Amino acid sequence: MRRPTALLVWVVGALIVALTISNPLSSALVIVVSWCVLVRRHVSERHLRPFAIGLAIMGIVSVVINGVLVHEGATVIGYVPAWVPLVSGAITVEGFLQGGSIALALIATISAAATLSVVVDPTDLADSFPRSLSRVGAALGAALNMVPAMAASYRSIKEAQQFRGWRPRGVRAMIDIIVPVLLGAIERSARLAESMEARGFGTGPRTQLVVQEPEWRNLVGAAVVVGCCGLVLAVRLAHMPVTWYPYPTPSLPSLSPFVWIPSILLGVAAFAIAPG
Repeated sequence: MRRPTALLVWVVGALIVALTISNPLSSALVIVVSWCVLVRRHVSERHLRPFAIGLAIMGIVSVVINGVLVHEGATVIGYVPAWVPLVSGAITVEGFLQGGSIALALIATISAAATLSVVVDPTDLADSFPRSLSRVGAALGAALNMVPAMAASYRSIKEAQQFRGWRPRGVRAMIDIIVPVLLGAIERSARLAESMEARGFGTGPRTQLVVQEPEWRNLVGAAVVVGCCGLVLAVRLAHMPVTWYPYPTPSLPSLSPFVWIPSILLGVAAFAIAPG
């Protein structure tokens, strides 16, 4: 089993854990494991700081929106007047806590899913597809490579415009940056198409560079992920009290081993698949 395939299995397992066990402790552990993989194994030219800032902003917005719109809970900290549309009613601690739990789950799922595009090089991802799906793999790899390329183009064009005296003054001023970014993306796409045509893409079977890698580690990691998913399924079928809700009054999340063991197994599998 190639590493991109094993990492795809790991991502699916992490998503199952993050979305199935509604517990802040489990979500936090999935975030920690995912970011350990991202920090130690990310492709060098892909910067993680903007991604981390975006996740933090999304989490804060989720907490605020849930706290303002959800008016359930016993611990009232204030009231919004009735004449304020949509948000009128009691503001409770439980609403903000529920928003925090939702934010952790969202950050966990996005962080886990991002490992596939940040850790794996697009060419390796294309090589991991079966021969019958080589064209699909090439298209997917090109699409994944387009995102960091556009981000790098945005940063360079913004810096160049600022050196020329450009200053952001509303949405209309962003056209000075967005238009060159889009034109650059179109130009890169045309160059990529010409390069693929020059190399005979689609005219015959694709040759591959065989890279020796310890496949047993990938197999072990994938097996651990499958076992983790089986444990999560058994926990849900047995209706074990692993989920957490702050209503009607806040309480500590469950510290049952079935909450944190799946995340620990994900960490073991990640170490096997993508060793630091």
